[in-house]
Amino acid sequence: MFDITIQQIEIFLTVAEQLSLSGAARELFLDQAGVSRWIQRLEDSLDTTLFIRTNHGVALTDEGQFLYNELKPLLGRIRITMKNIRTVYAMPDNILRIGCLSTAGFIDKLRPKIKRFEESHPDILLDIAYFNYHELRENLVCENMDCIVSYSLGFGEFREIETKQIYNFDSYFAVSRKHGLASADHLETGQLKNETLYLLSLAEMKDAESRALSECAAFGFVPREIKYLSSREALTLAVRNNQGIAIVGSEFGKEFHPDIKLLKIEEPVQDQFMILAWRKTGLSDLAKVFVDSIDAV
Repeated sequence: MFDITIQQIEIFLTVAEQLSLSGAARELFLDQAGVSRWIQRLEDSLDTTLFIRTNHGVALTDEGQFLYNELKPLLGRIRITMKNIRTVYAMPDNILRIGCLSTAGFIDKLRPKIKRFEESHPDILLDIAYFNYHELRENLVCENMDCIVSYSLGFGEFREIETKQIYNFDSYFAVSRKHGLASADHLETGQLKNETLYLLSLAEMKDAESRALSECAAFGFVPREIKYLSSREALTLAVRNNQGIAIVGSEFGKEFHPDIKLLKIEEPVQDQFMILAWRKTGLSDLAKVFVDSIDAV
């Protein structure tokens, strides 16, 4: 079975229309390396070449042109279907659909904000569903959710999406308890210079890698290499087994394995936020009431 997401289809279609990885990256608010990796994964999944790289950009192969012709109208129909289902099976007017990242830290931080809203708007029913990064983003883009609560460094920017920072998390280096740093009371970052830095592939938005490198540079070291992993579980396993380090927010603290130690970054270069995100167009009056009620930080 092919493991292809709507986001991957969106990236493929944009590259096919721009015939340029850099042009598609600007259009999608992703970095060029991230776009290239997404296309490579798609080609690997399909076991075929979709683009020919040229000095002037890229060109579609016959297989790529066929896939474009099939997927372009299909994606349009999917979006229309997801929009129409709200009309065909109309939800009560007082139900607001909110998606939330499925980690204990997020749920704990969101709960008091939700409680205050419910107390001041008892007539509005909140339908809260929990998803991973991919699912959150796709559910918002496909209009299955009125708004979502996500992680700033895992969401990034997207066309026609607005965001509001609603909670600031502390930042940490995550290291294995087998690592020499695990017994230290404070960071001795010189010991990190030969480490592999792991990032979630879900965080391949604009400047993600450069921001991670800036964080490392502020502490006087450069990682040996950067590797992307597909899930928090894979990242946790790699760090736990002392194969490298990661930069994480405090909301992950409760869910990391006890074999991993979190070393606080006292003055991070890049703050990490919980964000509220919603579509710029088509925001219902109900959703606007909720968005306006949640204070920014």
